[in-house]
Amino acid sequence: MNKKVLLISGLLLLNGCSTIVDDQYQVAPIGKAVTQIQQAKKLPLEMDQEIKLAVTAQTQTLDIHSIDSPGVIFELPMVKNGLDVNIETEINDSVFVPSAKVINQSGDIRAELDDQGLVYLKPRLADGNRLQGNIKVHPQIGDSALYLVVFTDKDKLNETVAVSHPAKLDAEGRGNYFPEVGDIQVPRALTGKLSIEATALGARTDAPSTVLPVLSNTERPQQESVNFYHQAIRTAIADNDVDKAMGLLRDAEQLGIADADQVFREAMKAQLDRQ
Repeated sequence: MNKKVLLISGLLLLNGCSTIVDDQYQVAPIGKAVTQIQQAKKLPLEMDQEIKLAVTAQTQTLDIHSIDSPGVIFELPMVKNGLDVNIETEINDSVFVPSAKVINQSGDIRAELDDQGLVYLKPRLADGNRLQGNIKVHPQIGDSALYLVVFTDKDKLNETVAVSHPAKLDAEGRGNYFPEVGDIQVPRALTGKLSIEATALGARTDAPSTVLPVLSNTERPQQESVNFYHQAIRTAIADNDVDKAMGLLRDAEQLGIADADQVFREAMKAQLDRQ
């Protein structure tokens, strides 16, 4: 897969080992919002090519289609059978939570992505915490151009995104019981780093290995966490380690693990029946 890195502040274009400052992607003047797609700076999004970019304080501000935030617009390839567009954003000290709209040349909206369509990806190999979203685009009769508009919701900047505590990730990787620590709350921001890739519909075969619903402090835990706690409680009681089982139960209840207390009671009863 070809990779291109675009830093949206100049822009600085990295292609292979060369570094080129490309003036055609200079952003709009600070303080002047773009009110029409035709006025905006647009980037071509080629098939099967990952583009990495940074939204900064110098990125153009959009004021179109109820959008009011820094944003990036991509010209999508016109593929008859449709596109599968993947968007990921890095979670660091803050996070640019992406929303997106696909708009045609007449301003008609063909597809949208909001908070509810995002999932949380745990760190894996060289990748850190991320949010991931996906848009499926189907060109319609009369569409001569399609634009992907990526932005964030300024009305939600006071909200946070919950990410797994490193101690939990370490315990999960080692197969230990989870420590009594809460998730880390990361503030939303108007700037951040993204990656975007478009493939033909049906061509994408790699799925994220671990996904979680995001953007709510009262999320339901993913099934692997439920299974982990249930089995860990049963094992601790079977080993007559009631203190460990109680600690696991407390952690599970704090995380909202379903039926943890029932599993505890049933395991205790089964252990007593065996004695």
